[in-house]
Amino acid sequence: MYRGVSEPERSRTQARGFPLKLLMTETSPYARKCRILIREQGLTARIEEIEAMPLDDPAELMDANPLGKVPALIRDRATALVDSPLICEFIDSLIEDRWIPGSGTARWRVLRFQAIADGILDLAVGRRIEMMRPDEKRHDFWIERQENGIRRSIDLLESEADKFAGAFDLGGMAIAVALGYLDFRYPESEWRTGRDRLSAFYDKWSERPSFQSTAPPADA
Repeated sequence: MYRGVSEPERSRTQARGFPLKLLMTETSPYARKCRILIREQGLTARIEEIEAMPLDDPAELMDANPLGKVPALIRDRATALVDSPLICEFIDSLIEDRWIPGSGTARWRVLRFQAIADGILDLAVGRRIEMMRPDEKRHDFWIERQENGIRRSIDLLESEADKFAGAFDLGGMAIAVALGYLDFRYPESEWRTGRDRLSAFYDKWSERPSFQSTAPPADA
């Protein structure tokens, strides 16, 4: 699977082989973070994206990540990396123009916002799993807790939008991915209502080619 790679570049890449392979699915928001960063950092010729459906237990994924989750990054003659924050940190280390500051207050700001965004994703994914259960096995208590956590978190992001809306870095990108996942799997959250600054921030991200090319399939 080659995305965002020109034909001449693709031919050169196929001839020499990819040194890095990202195991992913098009619907995983965690993998989407890595895929956006690959594009933003101009690394599509160095990192191959391979569809690996976790529920099928593909051997390559199980070998790379015994947790059976995507994303996983396979490295030539090195141990595989798992978990999107770690993979994003590695991807960002390949380029001098960093999306994750190396130290200081700026680094902790970016990583804090990534952690909040990933927490929203965790809650949204958990809610989706619970909603897919048969009615008699669904736990409304957990659904309510997950929805409340999502609401509180996006309220916090609305109140702190001035801290991430003006720059393109991993923290802001992770937030945009989380909001996109709410549109995809939890549209009834209506997260835009009463959150004008967050809506404007998301609209700006939605214009970026990296964000558009990694959007999950509408029919998934």
